Amino acid sequence: MNQFYRTLFDSKIMALNSILLLCIFSCSHPNEVVSQIPEQVERYTLPNGMIIDVYTPLGVSSEQSYPLLIINDGEVVFNQTSWNLTSKLNMLIETNEIEPVITVAIHTNGNRNDWYIPYLDSWIIQNWGHYTPSSKEYATAIFEIVIPFIKKQYKIEESRIGIMGASLGGLLSTWIGIHYPEHIRYSASLSGSFWVNDYQIFKEVDSIENLDQKFWFDIGTKEWNYYVPFYRALDEQGLEPGIQNFYYEVPDARHTDADWVKRIHLPLKLFYGTNPESVPESMEVHLECIPSQSVPGRKFRRLNPVVTLTNGVRFSLAHKATYELESGEVQFGSEGSLLNNPDIESKILITYKELSDNLTIPVNWCR
Repeated sequence: MNQFYRTLFDSKIMALNSILLLCIFSCSHPNEVVSQIPEQVERYTLPNGMIIDVYTPLGVSSEQSYPLLIINDGEVVFNQTSWNLTSKLNMLIETNEIEPVITVAIHTNGNRNDWYIPYLDSWIIQNWGHYTPSSKEYATAIFEIVIPFIKKQYKIEESRIGIMGASLGGLLSTWIGIHYPEHIRYSASLSGSFWVNDYQIFKEVDSIENLDQKFWFDIGTKEWNYYVPFYRALDEQGLEPGIQNFYYEVPDARHTDADWVKRIHLPLKLFYGTNPESVPESMEVHLECIPSQSVPGRKFRRLNPVVTLTNGVRFSLAHKATYELESGEVQFGSEGSLLNNPDIESKILITYKELSDNLTIPVNWCR
């Protein structure tokens, strides 16, 4: 079994462990509707039974058009004890880091697995129970019921609609972005469950034709899932890293609400930032030692070059950077992987376009 498939196998084990953490807050009480929402958010029950929370920016004008953001797992989005996204949006808008954006959080209504999982997966059925993949029906409801409802109240820039979610909601957001480019320009997946049905979503990239779209997806190294092949596939499809295609491998982040909220400003600034002409400003390379969840003692050694744009958006690009050994003993693998001699200190020069960073691997690192 080569490194790519060993990594996919190990990543799936880590993803399954991580997904159990998500179920603590979203799977155990799928029908619960949390009422702790702030004043700027209104809750509506639509004719089809969907429950949505709608955030309106302060000072919204009936004469002005606004971009629209749709977020999955609506129960937690504006909940003041969970994501509390209202305060984050207000801060970013008040500091002129993003434009005012109408934001709609759609509650799961007990349909989370049906709505958010586009494919049948035997492991999910065996461990979580039967479900009926209904992502197409969910997407149709968004386009034919949710968005028209919002348009009755606000002027919406229909060319600037985005969708965002975490975990299974992230998988669904990317899937909708791929399959409905006529409706969705931006899609963001925070710790997306791309492992479903053996990474089926990796195989669907070749259907993307709208290169004006932007895709954001990320993962924490404490839940590590091997997403670089998806990054490369988008790149090969014509979605250039740092332009339309953004992957962030977040150092030390876990599969939790708290970690998602810490970085949610990045896709918000990417999609709705007031500084659209951002260019690479700096690069910092993280040295990662990621323990295997399936093979005791096995560790994945990686270089994670993270570029920061002038607007503060950060993204990784291990598959695009170049690596030069300046001293020591290191073998470079694909997409940032490496094998080093732990008895010897090694120094590496990492470059990406005009940016560079020097990194030292100390003795005894990642034994």
